[in-house]
Amino acid sequence: MKRIRPRLVWTLGVAAVSACAYFNGLYNANRLARDARKAEEQGRSGEARSLWAQAAVKAESVAVRYPESKYRDDALLLMGRALRETGSCNRAIEPLRVAADSSPSPTLRTRARVVLGECLVELRRLDSAVAVLTLVESEVDSGLAAIALLWRGRALLQQGRYEAAVNDLLRIGGHDPAFDLAVAYAGLDSLDLAMETLEARVDGPYQDAPWLAALDSLGARDRHRATALVDRLVALPGLTAGQRARLLLADGERRASLGDQARAAERFAAAERVAPDSVEGGAARGQLAVAELRQIGDIQSLRRLLNTIREAARLGGPAARIASPFIPILQTVTVVLEDRQVASRDLWLFALAEAVRDSLGAAPLAAALFQQLQVDHPTSFVAPKALLAAAALDPTVGDSILVVLRRAYPDSPYTRALHGEAGPAFAAAEDSLRALLASQVGEGLQRGPTEADDEVRRRRLP
Repeated sequence: MKRIRPRLVWTLGVAAVSACAYFNGLYNANRLARDARKAEEQGRSGEARSLWAQAAVKAESVAVRYPESKYRDDALLLMGRALRETGSCNRAIEPLRVAADSSPSPTLRTRARVVLGECLVELRRLDSAVAVLTLVESEVDSGLAAIALLWRGRALLQQGRYEAAVNDLLRIGGHDPAFDLAVAYAGLDSLDLAMETLEARVDGPYQDAPWLAALDSLGARDRHRATALVDRLVALPGLTAGQRARLLLADGERRASLGDQARAAERFAAAERVAPDSVEGGAARGQLAVAELRQIGDIQSLRRLLNTIREAARLGGPAARIASPFIPILQTVTVVLEDRQVASRDLWLFALAEAVRDSLGAAPLAAALFQQLQVDHPTSFVAPKALLAAAALDPTVGDSILVVLRRAYPDSPYTRALHGEAGPAFAAAEDSLRALLASQVGEGLQRGPTEADDEVRRRRLP
């Protein structure tokens, strides 16, 4: 009987141990992935994310330690999928691309391409996403082909190729593309179709992110239809307080972006009432303070508005992120308004009014500041320009402002420009104003709130 040499026995033993370790590693990675999917189905998103992260680590370890194994591509695909589920698509691209390009298994290559395409869409590498997903379009596996069409449709949506997106989305079988279709229809200005598509989903299972995205697309073109859908959704009995607050908050933000500050404030107040102790409630408080600021043109209310903004900022979280950027400019405005001894005060008022208009989006308050400049500094060469700016912001007082402009400043280059007589004097006035603003005000406005106040006070007249 032939004896097996000790070296061969040792080699076979090492191979067996390695194979066992490899299969154990891949088995554990797949088990973690199954547990992650189960947690997702049960609504335990935080736990699911943690399990996906563990699965990614296990799969990566297997792929790195056993690069010659015939199952390496399985590990790479699992690693890429797990990273994609944790929001780490930037790290998932390389393993997915390797599996998609080099695996001997056609099925595995196709699956890797689908996940790779999803990640490329998430990363907004849209041309690459369309190219990769097109390779799967005619796949025999109808399930994978449908997923590829869905994600290629989403890539086309982000590219603004709405007709092509509709063509892809209508070909999908086994997946509901309703929300993506609604976005595409809205992009094509087929608002009746978009509305019809979304109305058919109102009584179905609520999906937070798809609804918010579709309502944003519809609301950008028809805010009234979007608001009507939001009203129906928040009345549904199955929604959580957070879901209702997010719908109201997003509707308020759409209204605010379109200049409808009064209606926006109503939505923010409703969102705060629905979920007062939530992240959404905090964001609503910050937005509500900003909406109030953008509605009021009464300078006498400025100190109260500043305190309201500060209170929102002190809440921390989303409220602070929304409200805090408004504080430096408003604080400097109050200092300049209350201290008439500030040097170049007329220039400060002009620059601050522009900042309130352009940076804070508070047109009524900016108009009031421009008018206050003319009242406090009627002989300033910038007073006529301030009146023109106020008239442009507040049409209700435009006629009366123009009367003052023609009566008090008939020879100003700005008044002449109003009558189409702009000439060298107008250009010279603009150049002079820019130079003075840069030298007298610009440095101070670029500083933080305390430093800006100090700069203003430093420039007080003796």
